[in-house]
Amino acid sequence: MNPIMSLVMLIISFFLVTLLNTIISKNIKHLKREIPWHHYLFGYFFIFYLMITLILVGFPSLSQWKFCLSINKPIFNPHINLVPFKDGFDITNILNIVLFIPFGFLLPTLWKKYRNLKLTFCYGLFFTVFIEVSQLFTTSRTTDIDDIIMNIIGAICGWIIFNIVKNIFSKFANKTVIDICSSDNLAIKLEPYLYILIAIVCAFFQ
Repeated sequence: MNPIMSLVMLIISFFLVTLLNTIISKNIKHLKREIPWHHYLFGYFFIFYLMITLILVGFPSLSQWKFCLSINKPIFNPHINLVPFKDGFDITNILNIVLFIPFGFLLPTLWKKYRNLKLTFCYGLFFTVFIEVSQLFTTSRTTDIDDIIMNIIGAICGWIIFNIVKNIFSKFANKTVIDICSSDNLAIKLEPYLYILIAIVCAFFQ
């Protein structure tokens, strides 16, 4: 991993989120709605979290693939564990829980529909499964069922923490969230997924 390139791609991810925010803010005026600045601020926290997470889990990168090809090593390197807790429960499991707590916290902070635990669970499941599948294309990572289980537990813990905090700071929690409506344009409807897409693209090209 090149720290300088990782920093560059982090900055680019912030730029792309700013571009997305500009598009949304211009289009939202036509709907006579307003998105508070608190929502955009927490959006930057979210993209920062996503980028750091993908870097920490060893998400495959273009530079890594080029290196593998240059030494005639395959890009596809499957190391799979489908047996839960085959090696017991250790600090790695705890770290995987901690890693996904911000995910479960920030989703309902930003978007009202994720104040539904089922939707947060589904999005968390999609993200962690995507990460684990991507690790089939790395040289030193294992696609592990334990990671999926622990990450989901972390997302649920984050959701629970959000609801505790929300009850204490209800006014502020209502300023950070937006409720996506059927009349909203495509940029607003896809906003939760575009954050993930931006992070994936930037992490891959680091």
